[in-house]
This record gives sequence, structure tokens and C-alpha cells, in this order.
Amino acid sequence: MPKIIIPLFLIVIGLFLMFKQEPEKEVIEYIYVDIKGAVKNPGNYQMPYNTRVSDVIKKAGGLRFDASTRYINLAKRLEDEMVIVIYTNEEVLNNPSDLMVTYCNCPTITNDGLFDSEENNLEKVNINTADLETLMTLTGIGKVKAQAIIDYRTLNGQFINCEDLMNVKGIGQSTYDKIKNYITV
Repeated sequence: MPKIIIPLFLIVIGLFLMFKQEPEKEVIEYIYVDIKGAVKNPGNYQMPYNTRVSDVIKKAGGLRFDASTRYINLAKRLEDEMVIVIYTNEEVLNNPSDLMVTYCNCPTITNDGLFDSEENNLEKVNINTADLETLMTLTGIGKVKAQAIIDYRTLNGQFINCEDLMNVKGIGQSTYDKIKNYITV
């Protein structure tokens, strides 16, 4: 009898191993998302399936200084071929009704009937003390212009007022008009 038990035991183990299913490997699917507007590096990004809007913003280098998240649901799950537009505070202030049609969130209406502005709570960039990266968060200020601002203030001293920024080579009235509400001295 013991001679029969051992072969039966081996047969049972063999059958068990033969029919044992291997665990399914986790398949990571990737999706492609286009992010535009007030992020440091707009473009198309390959993202893992089941990630959030906040994740693609981080991958795009983060928000620019002038970005408004008032009309963006940062917790929304990403979908393949999704387009995300991060508006600037200026765009939100100048076109709130256009944005309300596009997005389900609505801006807060203050007691005076005007749209509440995130600009009032915005910390401005001090052009006398900001480093290269901080200056580059301003609309229209890339690496070359940011370095020109730093070089100008190194050679000429601090800016007396914000308008003095137009003395920097490459910064004219149109660039200044885009950033004047976001800078200070």
C-alpha cells in the first residue's frame, strides 16, 4: 500500500502544477494627452492609463506663474487623446463667459457683480530678485530674455519701477503689457 501512495501523491502534485494558472501580469496601458496653455512645457505626453490631470501638469514642468486652475479639475482622470488647456489669469479675467461655456465650473461672483479674480491673491514676481527659472514663468519670457533681465540688473542696479523693464534688450511694450500685472519691484 505505501508503494501506491507515493506514486499517486506524485501524480496529484504533477497534475496540480500542470493546471496551475500563472497570475496575470499587470498590463500598463499608455494614453496620449495634449496639454496647452500656461504650463512650462506644453505638448503631447505619453501617460500611464488611470492617471490624473495633475500628473500630466507635473510632467509638463508644472504651472507657469500666471496660470489659473479655476476652470480645471486637477483630479479628473486622463483619457486618450484628451486636450487640456490651462488658461492664464488674464484670460480668465478677460473672457470668463467664454470659459464658462467650455467648462462646468463657474467663477465666483462677488457682491459687486464682478467675477472674483485670482489675480488679487497672486504673488507677483519681483524683477529685482527673481532667479532665471522664476523669470521664465512669466508669459513671453524665455531663457534668453530672463538672462537679459538678470544681466541688465547686474550691470545697472535694481529696477526703480516695473516700466524700467522695457530698457532690457528684447523686452518691448507688447511683452511688458503681457506681464505688467504679474511683476513688481
